[in-house]
Amino acid sequence: MSGAEGGPRVERRFADAYARAGADWAAADAAACAARAGCALTPGGVLVPFFGAPYLVSYPQGAVTAAGRQVHVAVAILLLHYLLTAGGAPPAGRWAAYRELQGGLFYSTSFAARAEAPLARAFAADVAGLEVFRAAAARLGGEPLDLGDAAASFRVLPRVPVAVLVWLGDDEMPGEAKVLFDAGAGGYLPPEDLAGLGGQLAGRLAAAGAESRP
Repeated sequence: MSGAEGGPRVERRFADAYARAGADWAAADAAACAARAGCALTPGGVLVPFFGAPYLVSYPQGAVTAAGRQVHVAVAILLLHYLLTAGGAPPAGRWAAYRELQGGLFYSTSFAARAEAPLARAFAADVAGLEVFRAAAARLGGEPLDLGDAAASFRVLPRVPVAVLVWLGDDEMPGEAKVLFDAGAGGYLPPEDLAGLGGQLAGRLAAAGAESRP
């Protein structure tokens, strides 16, 4: 499908999803949602830490802003879904592949192409790539993990830790990257949104990596 054909459909899909999420948010108990999501309730709405920055979800309007500016509708939908879906359980404390999450198997192939393959291309080609990954992860507030050839965890949302693992390739196997989620992530976002979250993390890492290269 060409951009001309797909663009309006994609925008309509976003508009419909945002309208539904906004209606659900207007009818929700903002204080209860904030408590379950690990977020702060303010007079203007709920503050949601997202990639380390505060995003304000207004109540009952459902407008989402960061640094006083309205965010992309896809981010607004994701944060509304996070507040609406949050079950309140603490993180499980163990990592799970996307396909292991409830509903994740259906989207696992597209998730691998969308999030994991670009990370492998960006960081798994050689040892220098691992150093670039470590620098990029640090720039995004990542905490090093003793997994793979290089790895880091990210508190993307208050109760949804995400990890990225990178392995170098060799003469027989290409380099590889994996995005892992806390095993309880399904209690905070549906699988489509978790895929989007992983894709956003991959994009931010790749951009930070490009800036970190000499």
